[in-house]
Amino acid sequence: MAKQTTKGRKSRSAARFGPRYGRKSRKLVADLEEKSRASYDCPQCGRNRVTRTSTAIWSCSKCGYTFAGGSFMPETSLGRSVLRSLRKTLEAA
Repeated sequence: MAKQTTKGRKSRSAARFGPRYGRKSRKLVADLEEKSRASYDCPQCGRNRVTRTSTAIWSCSKCGYTFAGGSFMPETSLGRSVLRSLRKTLEAA
């Protein structure tokens, strides 16, 4: 007899949509919600306590530091590349 798998684990948080909108769209929504609900490291105190307050607003529950970041992650890939280029120009000067 084949091993029975757990039902509904594939859809994760997007299971609330049921069969609507297609598998790919539901997978993207589930991935984004997973990233936005995760906790991240605080840029000020270094603890893993940063959570999303609202759209692009992030706050640390340990030190109370509040800052603006990306919509789903505190630091976007574009923001990371800008910081990298700023560091290079400051080192060269």
